Amino acid sequence: MRVDLLRTGSVAGMAATALLLATVPVSAATAAGAGSAYGASASVSLLPGVLGDKGLTVNTGKLAKSTTEGPTSASVADAPLKGLLTAKAISSSAKHAESGGVTSTASIVDAALPVLAPLAGGDVSARVLKAKCASTASGVTGSSEIAGLDLGKIGAVPVATEPNRSVGLPGLVQVIVNEQIKHDDGSLTVNALHVKLLGGKETAALGSGDVVLASATCGKATATKPSTTPSPAPTTSPAAPKPGKQVTEVPVGAPQTGDGSLAVAKG
Repeated sequence: MRVDLLRTGSVAGMAATALLLATVPVSAATAAGAGSAYGASASVSLLPGVLGDKGLTVNTGKLAKSTTEGPTSASVADAPLKGLLTAKAISSSAKHAESGGVTSTASIVDAALPVLAPLAGGDVSARVLKAKCASTASGVTGSSEIAGLDLGKIGAVPVATEPNRSVGLPGLVQVIVNEQIKHDDGSLTVNALHVKLLGGKETAALGSGDVVLASATCGKATATKPSTTPSPAPTTSPAAPKPGKQVTEVPVGAPQTGDGSLAVAKG
C-alpha cells in the first residue's frame, strides 16, 4: 500500500503527517545568498503490523517550509498524527539580510514519536528540537538546540553534543543528533534529529526510511543583498534666481509676494 502525502488532504492532516518523517536534502544545490528551512519531510516504508495489517509507504512534502525567496517564515500549531507523532508547535524561517548573510532556523516544541516506542521500550520525546545555520563573509556555521530528548533503550544522548553524534540499535534504527552536512557548493544543512529505519530483516524492525525533525540550510553569503525596491523618482529642484535678482532684503511694510517682485534687490 502506498500513500502520497505531498500537498494532499486538509491542512491539519498534511501538517500532522509531515511531522513524522523527512528526507535529507543532500543533493539539492543551494546558491549563494539562498536558504531554506522546514519542520519535516520524508519517505518511509513501514512493515506490516506497524500501522495496520499491511505494509505502508508514506511520502510527505515539507511541513512549515520557508525560503529566502518567500515565504520567509511558516508555522503550524497542534499537529497530531495518532500513533506516529504529536507536536505542540512547529515553525521555520529563512532570511537573506541586506548585509548579504543568510540565516535559517526550524524548531519543534513538545514532540513525541510513538512509532518508535516498540524499539525504545517506552515514549520517545523531546521538549525542544531546533536547527539553525548562518552564513557570513567568514563562512557558514550551524548548531542544534536539543532539550529534554528521551530515546529510551535506543540510546542516551547528552544535552550538549558535538555535530553528528550517533546512537542506535544495530540493524533496526540509527539516530543522529545535531546532524551537519556540508555540500559541495559550500552550503550547510543542519538537522536537529535524523532517525534512520534500517530495514526489515530483524524481527523487531519497523521498516526502512528516514525521519528528520527540524532542518535548516544556508548557502554562502553574498557581498550584499540585491535591492528589490525601485529607486525613488528624482525630484525637481526649484530654479535658482537669476543673477542680479536675488532677494536679500524686504522693505519694512512692503508686501511679500513670494516671487520677490515687491522686494528690494541688490547687485
